[in-house]
Amino acid sequence: MRISLAHFRQLLVLPIFIALTSCAAYSVVNSDRYSGSSSAVPAEYIPSPGFCRIWYKNRTPEQQPAQGDCETLKQNIPENAVLLKG
Repeated sequence: MRISLAHFRQLLVLPIFIALTSCAAYSVVNSDRYSGSSSAVPAEYIPSPGFCRIWYKNRTPEQQPAQGDCETLKQNIPENAVLLKG
């Protein structure tokens, strides 16, 4: 069986799309208290590279604190929050 170049390109689109979209721009720092999905964080609230943000699970995005220094923020993560790392 021979696959045409056009068909081959179509077959490559999905794996490439999955690979590109699975690269997260941030991560949730390990926390035993975290049980939800980090995908609930809107893109505009993801911390900048090199910064972190405490994210409260029970607050709207507008009520979340500003991003800050990761070393400082990771010292005291509240029970109902996680630390997002940019």
